[in-house]
Amino acid sequence: MTLTTIYKESWKTKYKSPTCSVAMLFHILSIATIIVVPAVVGFYTRNLWVSDLSYYEQPNVEFKYQLITQLQNTQSESKVWSTWSYYNTLVQDILTVPSISVDEQDSNRDGLADQINITLQFSEGDIKSCETLLVFQYQLSDLCELVMETPIYIQSSVTEQSVTVFGSVRLQQHETLQPHNPHTSYNTSLVEDPAILQSYDVVGILENVAKRTLTTRFEELYRVSRPSDGFTISYILNIPSQNIRYEPGFWEAMKYAWIQYITLLVIARYVVCAVRDFVFQNMILTTLKQETFKSE
Repeated sequence: MTLTTIYKESWKTKYKSPTCSVAMLFHILSIATIIVVPAVVGFYTRNLWVSDLSYYEQPNVEFKYQLITQLQNTQSESKVWSTWSYYNTLVQDILTVPSISVDEQDSNRDGLADQINITLQFSEGDIKSCETLLVFQYQLSDLCELVMETPIYIQSSVTEQSVTVFGSVRLQQHETLQPHNPHTSYNTSLVEDPAILQSYDVVGILENVAKRTLTTRFEELYRVSRPSDGFTISYILNIPSQNIRYEPGFWEAMKYAWIQYITLLVIARYVVCAVRDFVFQNMILTTLKQETFKSE
């Protein structure tokens, strides 16, 4: 036979004490512990208030059709070429002129280059090393706004006269970006004064770029060499999504802090309430116990 509840009594126990008493002090300390301990634990275990978050974005990378390349043959003779006509005039004695082809591929048709292929073909042979400085425009626009002119430097040892270098362009960050705050301080020409020969010094350019808090690097994956009559070098540059570090705003940081605080608060409240129940139910502190019940 099924039984149905038709009446129920609920007992309620109250513990009372004077305002100035040990029991009241214990009660205040219990509440303070529930509030303060989660904040202290969160602070000392770090990341309660986050100052560094990240997101992924594919940058808009464009080749500026500016480069400086230097070849060295097996007789240790150097040949150079650049896209700056003034520099080529100054180094005419060791100048070599290649044919250059550039192919930008957008495989997912989102308007951003996913791969940039740059090929240099020289009539010279017997090359043993090649150094190339490529100049790009690098842009971010989703959460953080960044526009800068940046180099990619690739140094290759040559075993055969046709070389293909595969790799990726990566953002190198030494500081976090601030959302919705345009960062354009590095959007300046890498060649500071085109009328001065020293401005084209690759080592000097790289030294200036190394002082930046934001730059790019080339992450090489593979290098393939094949026999060829003249010297040919191809650079296959992939442009993957980048992990961008940024400084969150107040409310975003508060959101993460609040989640952690509430989690610790639940644990602290459970522990403190268990201790309080034990103290008062066993009359460890002097209080006035009052029991009442209500009918339902």
